[in-house]
Amino acid sequence: MKRNRTIAVLCLCSIVSMAVLPQQVSAAEESLTKELVITASSEQDYKEQAESAFDLEIEKDGQKYERAEIRYEVTDTKYLDKKEKVVETADPGETIIEGDLEYTLVEFKAPEKLEQRVTAYDDYDHVVTTADVPATKDTVITNEATREQETVTCNLTGIAPAGITTVDTVMTITISNYDAAYYEWNGNYIARNDQTPPIAGYEDQLLAQAGATAGSVITGCSYSGDPYTVDGVVYRDATATVQQQVQMYRANYEGTVLVQDPNATGQAYYSAPDPDGAVELTVTATAVYEEVDVPIYNYIVTAVIVIGMLVLIFFLLYLIAKRKRKKEKKAEV
Repeated sequence: MKRNRTIAVLCLCSIVSMAVLPQQVSAAEESLTKELVITASSEQDYKEQAESAFDLEIEKDGQKYERAEIRYEVTDTKYLDKKEKVVETADPGETIIEGDLEYTLVEFKAPEKLEQRVTAYDDYDHVVTTADVPATKDTVITNEATREQETVTCNLTGIAPAGITTVDTVMTITISNYDAAYYEWNGNYIARNDQTPPIAGYEDQLLAQAGATAGSVITGCSYSGDPYTVDGVVYRDATATVQQQVQMYRANYEGTVLVQDPNATGQAYYSAPDPDGAVELTVTATAVYEEVDVPIYNYIVTAVIVIGMLVLIFFLLYLIAKRKRKKEKKAEV
């Protein structure tokens, strides 16, 4: 009987110790993480967004977890404001470094080129139309900026009278019967002269034959070759120089060439991100959750319940033992 009571007491003590004392866990406490990508304007902004987005407590598979910390990683920084810079230069570079800023070329406005007007003309001593003259004319000019010569193609702009000028024209006179005492020319019989063509007195007829204008004169006349025979008639040619006033006509041409001063500069426009201005941050926020430990009062409550059960069991054992003793005494009597 005493041995059974001792075993019962030991079993009850083991149950109490298991219920009251926390059990050792062979594995480390499990943690959970949640991840969120945030776009924010500042550190305070993304932290406030993360604090609001992640719950303080979560539950998974019946186990509660508390938020232990939030980790942040800035994955991208975009500068929304820019600094601008204008540089006077003839040959801009793609970038400019100033301190910690790298400016990038945005636009280059080259210096404006000026037009150099080019004119040319051709004069004609007879009436001409646009169909009679070339539509273009090439002329060599000196570039006002580079001082170098270049060829410019000019276009016909029109034809206009260019005044009266004196010109010399040569007309041919053919004398027949050159071997006779009198030559024949234009129905006239002229006394023979082997040295000089005998045109004296016949100037008006010569000018009329040449189609010369009024006021024209013959300034010279001479034989132009030896006598020759055709069909038994001896001929000899002479040339007369006619000086006459003629109306000139001018075909005008015009063109342009772009010129630029080699020392001229343009405007280069640069921009760089402004680190002091507004930014857009891309941040990966990671919330770490840890398992929630069972509060100590849970163990206390459990221990009280177990102790109460043990007291009840001892009491029952006591009653059973007492009743058994009474029966034994009665049996002895």
